[in-house]
Amino acid sequence: MLAYPVMARFVIMLFLACLPMTGWASEPFAGYPAKVREDALLLIDAAEPGKEELLERKVQALRKSMLEHAIVSINEVPDRLFDRARRAGWEDRAEKVLRTTTRVAPFSVALWAWLVRHDLATLRITRFFMDLEGLSEALRLYGPSLLGCASWSLLFLVASASWFAVWVSISLLLKAQPALTSDLARLLKKLPRQALFAFALFLAVSLSPLLAGVGLGVASVFWLFLSAGYLRRREAAAAAVAVLFLGSAVPFGGALQAFAKYTGETRQGGWLGGEGYFPRDWPESVPAAGLPIDESRWYEMRRFARARAEMQAGNYPAADALWTEWIRDAAEPSEGYNNRGIVRYRLGKPAEALADFEAAMARSPRGGPAYWNSYQLYLQTFRLEEAAKVQETAWGSLRDLALFDYRAEEMTHGELVPSPLRMRGGWKELFALRWDWVRDGLDGAVQRFLFRPLAGGWTPPFLAAALLWMLLWKALGGKIWTHNSCRSCGTCTLVVGGPDFTDICNQCRAQVGGGIRSGEEREHRLLTITMHRRYVKACSVFVPGAGAIWAGKTLPVLLYGLLLSMVLGVVTVSASATADVPALISDMLGGLMMVAVPALVLLWIAGIAWSWHSFSKLQAMYNIIPRR
Repeated sequence: MLAYPVMARFVIMLFLACLPMTGWASEPFAGYPAKVREDALLLIDAAEPGKEELLERKVQALRKSMLEHAIVSINEVPDRLFDRARRAGWEDRAEKVLRTTTRVAPFSVALWAWLVRHDLATLRITRFFMDLEGLSEALRLYGPSLLGCASWSLLFLVASASWFAVWVSISLLLKAQPALTSDLARLLKKLPRQALFAFALFLAVSLSPLLAGVGLGVASVFWLFLSAGYLRRREAAAAAVAVLFLGSAVPFGGALQAFAKYTGETRQGGWLGGEGYFPRDWPESVPAAGLPIDESRWYEMRRFARARAEMQAGNYPAADALWTEWIRDAAEPSEGYNNRGIVRYRLGKPAEALADFEAAMARSPRGGPAYWNSYQLYLQTFRLEEAAKVQETAWGSLRDLALFDYRAEEMTHGELVPSPLRMRGGWKELFALRWDWVRDGLDGAVQRFLFRPLAGGWTPPFLAAALLWMLLWKALGGKIWTHNSCRSCGTCTLVVGGPDFTDICNQCRAQVGGGIRSGEEREHRLLTITMHRRYVKACSVFVPGAGAIWAGKTLPVLLYGLLLSMVLGVVTVSASATADVPALISDMLGGLMMVAVPALVLLWIAGIAWSWHSFSKLQAMYNIIPRR
């Protein structure tokens, strides 16, 4: 149950979507300009613990080549570097080397995430907050990484929601088992040893979904279906929440499919990467697969990436025309003005370049790379008075670009700094529910895994029927005689009116405990109490938190179940990655598993202890003490 078969390819898609490269080809840095590729290979060859000084020089050389081609990040560098470290056996000492490469791969979410994980593992709190800021900035400035992390988040939500539904359904079924078995025995009263036959029938019916190989979603709803007539109001509400969680997996699955089709172009060398390579083609219209973001943003990203590619290739006339079009239609054109200024400077038009930098400054009064670029041109044209006016802001703007770690004292050759496209409001757009996601999710891999053998169109009616079934039992509970098991002592009684008013038997309400007259009746009650206590404790071991449900702590138990499901979701997503994932990602997932698995074990043990303690307090409240 821990490894979702359909999840592995989503995880692979997620992380590879963050890499602006032509697949994971055998030829490193395919598609980059020759000088950039040469310097990147020299950097990889120089990377080794103890040679940080040499590595720093190679990083500076690659940075200079990148600035000459207006490349702001080469995300392939840390992946290739860590793969070399793993093969050479120094991956445990790779932190300093990898940290140096943040200056040439500031958009690598995988790199920042690995550094964050390393900071937590080594308790380097100061570094943790700095690297966390780098991670958030990379997401804010680089579209493919934003899409990839949204995919990871959705995948995590799908796994967590599925585990929550399984946990709730099994917990409630185990609680309903004594009363349900008693009702089955009532139907089998003509058979000898009907209680034994009834329990065997309960096991056979309960395990039938697993034996039939149906999806976890169908199995969970079936278990809730069996226990619906024996649930208190709060427990029925918890069951309804579990059903709704299962329903949320459908649009989440559709979103995952949309992201997979959309970001797949990055992995294959398509247009979406936008930084540091030459795409094969540029889509002129919205793909048939649909868009996970607003259409206007899609066109903005496509045109920005295309202009950037022409700029990097040195096709400056074409880049100038594309930047002009982008500026004309963009809501926030400051990045385009700054980049067009660099293009026009390379075309030998310093006056027009300076006009663009000044236009970008006017639209960014708080600073930005355009201030630094204007400052450089003021110095080159000996306009020292204007240079003095913007010097402080220019140097401050360069320092404020913390993600890129630009240092004014190192940039002494008039280097111009390009602008990335900011993903303003990207998260809000990515998680806005779309009808296409629901439609595609009904025929997607997640739906087929959770709800097989149901066809996609039958999933919503199936979930709606489960909710109606629980409502029907609440409406008919006052008219149908069923058995009810006392939460305190386990005595089963045939009642009418629902379990809310009869979940504690009269003897427990009177707090007589085992103190009734001696004889067969007393022995029978003591045996029932003993067996009930053992059953609840066994259920609590198998499903932590079950004993707290018997104790009536429905809301705290739900919160515990959510936390447990989230940890299980992390374990599931991490365990589903395969060897095809690059080494840096594989190591990060391994570290995540090393944290998540002990956390799961501790949470499980804590749930067992809490369940036993809560149930013992319930019995003590009604004067039921362990039999000596």
